Amino acid sequence: RSTGQPPARSTEFHPPARQRAAASSPRPRPRKAAAASIATAAPRLASTSSVVVHSMRAAATGPLAAVAAAASSALAGLLLLLPRAAEGGLAVAPRCRSISQGRQDGVEVVLAHYREDLSWIPDYESGGVCFTVYSKGPDPPPGALRLPNVGREAQTFLHHIVHSYDRLAPWTVFSQAVRPGWGFSGGNSQSGHLSDDVEFSDYLHPRPGGQDSYFVFSAASHFPAGLQSARNGMLFKDLLTRSKDPCPIDGAEGWGPWWADANHPHVTRARPSMSEFYHRFIALDEDDGKPLTLAFPQGARFAVARARVLRRPRRYYERLLQEVSHGNNPIQGYWMEAAWYDVFHPEALQSLAPACALPPLPPNAS
Repeated sequence: RSTGQPPARSTEFHPPARQRAAASSPRPRPRKAAAASIATAAPRLASTSSVVVHSMRAAATGPLAAVAAAASSALAGLLLLLPRAAEGGLAVAPRCRSISQGRQDGVEVVLAHYREDLSWIPDYESGGVCFTVYSKGPDPPPGALRLPNVGREAQTFLHHIVHSYDRLAPWTVFSQAVRPGWGFSGGNSQSGHLSDDVEFSDYLHPRPGGQDSYFVFSAASHFPAGLQSARNGMLFKDLLTRSKDPCPIDGAEGWGPWWADANHPHVTRARPSMSEFYHRFIALDEDDGKPLTLAFPQGARFAVARARVLRRPRRYYERLLQEVSHGNNPIQGYWMEAAWYDVFHPEALQSLAPACALPPLPPNAS
C-alpha cells in the first residue's frame, strides 16, 4: 500500500511489500532548484497575493467590477497551485492534457505511490485516460509529484481533492499504486485488491449503469469490536456468483464469517476511536455511542464523478486532510479506508443504513 514506511508488523490492511519502481531515476538538479525556490517563495507570495485578491473584489465597482472579478479569479487560481507546487515539487510534464482541454469524458487516475513498480500504467493509458502519480518514496519516478511521507494513501487522495477541487476531472479513479490484480495475498505486492470479475479497466468507464461513483465493497468491519468479514469474491476465484457489482449478488451469503484478530489495526484503543472520528469528521453528527458497521473497498480503490466529490465543500476535505497529516501511519488513515463511501455519499451514511447485506453478527458482538 502506498502509505509510506511500512510498519514492522503486517496485518490484513497493512501496506503490501514495496517494489522499487523500475523507472525510478534521480531528479535533475534544475528541477530540484526550481521546486525549492517555489517552496521558499510560495508562502510569502500567497500571503501578499491573497490581500490583492480581496482588495480587488472589495474595491471594484461599476464597469470595473467584471474586470476585477475575472482578474482576481485568475490570481486565485494561481494561489491554488502554489501549495501543490511547494509541497509536491514539479512534474516532468503535464500528464492530463485531455482533462485540461475540457474533455467531458476525461478520466484521471490518482495513484498513491511509495516504491511500487509502475510499469503497468501504459496498459491503461489512452486518449481519455491519464495518470497522476503522487510519490512518498525515497526515489520518486519521473513525472511524479512528491508528497511528505505522512498519512498513508488517505493523505494523498485528500491532498489531490483539496488542491484540485476547482479543476477535478469529470471522473477520478483513486488507487494505491500496486499493480491491479485479483485477490488479497496477506499484504504483499501480489495483493492487487480486485474482487470477483472486476478488472481495473472497469473503474475507467465513467458512470457505470448511470451511477456517479463506483465502489466495490470487498471488506467490512464492525466497531468497536473490530470484527472483520471479507467478500468471498476476494478469497475464492472459482465462485459461481462472481460479478462486477458493488455488493455480492448473493447478498449476505456472499461474505465470509466474521472473525477477530487482536493485532488488527481496527482493534485499537487509540484516539480518536473509529466512532469518534466517523461522527465528527465523516458524518458530521453527534456520536451516539452505538456500534458501527462499515463495508468498504479493501485497499482503498474507487472512482467518483466530479459532481459527487463537490457535494461536500472544500473545507470538509481540508479538515480530513489535517486529521491524517500527522505521522506516516496514523490510525486516522485506517479509519479513512473504511469510510470513503460515506465521505462521498452523505445521503447514504452507513451509520443509518448498510451499503450491502452483511452476515449476521455474532451474539456477543458489541
